[in-house]
Amino acid sequence: MQDQDEKLLKHTGWDRVHAREADKYAITGYESQIITFPLESGDTVKGEPGVMMYLSPGIEQQCSCDGGCGRCCAGEDCFVMNFTNPTENRGFVALTPNFPMQKVVPVDLSSANVGGKLIAQQSAFMASVGNVHIGTSFDCNLKRCCCAGTGLVRQKLEGDGLALIAASGTIIQKTLTEGETLIVDSNCVLAFAASCKLDIKTAGGIVGMLGGGEGMFNTTLTGPGLVLVQSMNEIVFREAMVANKLYA
Repeated sequence: MQDQDEKLLKHTGWDRVHAREADKYAITGYESQIITFPLESGDTVKGEPGVMMYLSPGIEQQCSCDGGCGRCCAGEDCFVMNFTNPTENRGFVALTPNFPMQKVVPVDLSSANVGGKLIAQQSAFMASVGNVHIGTSFDCNLKRCCCAGTGLVRQKLEGDGLALIAASGTIIQKTLTEGETLIVDSNCVLAFAASCKLDIKTAGGIVGMLGGGEGMFNTTLTGPGLVLVQSMNEIVFREAMVANKLYA
């Protein structure tokens, strides 16, 4: 059954998010996932506060203020944790998302379909290895910032390292070709390469906009570049929990 699902996804141009660099990290579990990094002497992994699950003796934990105000505007804590191996022995550190049921999504910023810049939802960043800078991307177009699902201030992850973002629901990815357009529910946009163009379109006619359950607008993403979508974002998850009196 899983092979059939994979074939159908690939036939439609989609793909699951796989842990492709098995020698650099391992992702465990299906929900509330754990990512484990082997740390050679001098290696460092950066993560947002609170994500550390366990680590080997000798690994140093240091707090720094990388990005400062930019990190805060992008929905992150002002501080970042640095997990460094100062010893000659191989160590490890394991991290897990702060929000329940989330998955870990690895994105290689140096890949051709990302091009060194990734635009993501606020608070999406979880951890990084190598050269990854967290900044902000402002969308000052009124209709997009109100209706495209990403808001006025978005995260911008730049560099050529490995970025780890945390997301709930099922996450799949698609690489758009030049001029190829994808229509997405506005609540499902997780991240996209900066080379992609974000816009909105009406969700059908008047009856469709009022009764179709998708709101008045859908989000459009036009390639080229990588697009990541999620079946349920954190806000929708919280609202569902509150509606069913499972979360206050």
